[in-house]
Amino acid sequence: MDKELLLNLINKYLSNQATAGEEKLLLDYYDTLQKNELKWDEFLMGDEDTVKTELYGKVLQEIKTRESVSKKPVILRMRWFVAASVALFLAASAILVVYLKRNGAPSNNNQQVAAKHIIAPGGNKATLTLSNGSKITLDDLATGQLTKQSGVTITKTGNGKLVYTIANDSSKSPQGALQYNTIETPKGGQYQVNLPDGSKVWLNAASSLRYPTNFSGAVRRVELTGEAYFEVAKNPAKPFKVVSNSQEVEVLGTHFNISTYPDDASVKTTLLEGSVKVLSTKLNQSKLLKPGEQSNITDNSIHVQAVDTDDVVAWKNGYFMFVDEDLKSIMSKLSRWYNIDVEYTGSVDNLRFGGMVSRSKDLAQALKIIEQTGSVKIKIEGRRVIIMP
Repeated sequence: MDKELLLNLINKYLSNQATAGEEKLLLDYYDTLQKNELKWDEFLMGDEDTVKTELYGKVLQEIKTRESVSKKPVILRMRWFVAASVALFLAASAILVVYLKRNGAPSNNNQQVAAKHIIAPGGNKATLTLSNGSKITLDDLATGQLTKQSGVTITKTGNGKLVYTIANDSSKSPQGALQYNTIETPKGGQYQVNLPDGSKVWLNAASSLRYPTNFSGAVRRVELTGEAYFEVAKNPAKPFKVVSNSQEVEVLGTHFNISTYPDDASVKTTLLEGSVKVLSTKLNQSKLLKPGEQSNITDNSIHVQAVDTDDVVAWKNGYFMFVDEDLKSIMSKLSRWYNIDVEYTGSVDNLRFGGMVSRSKDLAQALKIIEQTGSVKIKIEGRRVIIMP
């Protein structure tokens, strides 16, 4: 049972530090508790008496302490009552809340995901392709130096990280055409790369990054498919450019996330720090993003909106965050991380979910919580998940 995830969410809410998405998750779930009587599930929530004592009791004690010195008892009482209710019913290792946009109340007779279907979460897995075409499976190798290329040492560390270090005497580096490496994560994989210029890149599952072994040109240019979070080292004299499907992102030094999976409806770039210029190569239109903004590029338009950046980069921090997201989008993300195939026996277009799921937990826990809403049945056959609305 992942108590840390739950306690962090409740504490952020009580201290007015929760993002809009996180607060919406708690409040929507509280509304759901009001409308539907949810039974305690030991498989998901742990021992009922223990959780009540440790979480619910702690929150109730805080209510008494804070309200005794508060000048706004009504407001605080409601906020703490919501948190206490959520703590009581939401003490699970994975959290997923559903709100249905269709007529009729959900039934509780459709629960059939069994605990025996254990599909483990993804991990630090990737393949490195060197400039000469040779491939190195990183998850099979011990830590330490892997190879040297163009005056650059490539090292694997013990925490799923690939580090490129430029030799002190750069004059020994061969001149000529740039040599490129490519790192690819499979479904169920993730990896971090420290590039030769000091920039850091976190690759999500089913993603790839192509980059030179030494940024000797006028522009630091890399190519991305899938999703990655970037922390670009500052260098005003040498812009950093990320090329992906139908867009180019240019920065000098900043933090941002790009999601450009081929099967997604749009390419999304989210800025956390600094500034970036996003160019749609198909539309030949560009936008300048400010922190907290996200661009959405489709074949026909480029749109910018404000978002909660914590929600967008939740995957990098070890969990999924869904805010009013359709079921197919959620299952697409789960399929990449758990390396599963998903089938639908009917339309699920009217189902939207909000919630939080730890990426360290097995798939059965997330699926069981979805199914407990009564909106769908779920059947697992090997690595195939069948959704039956």
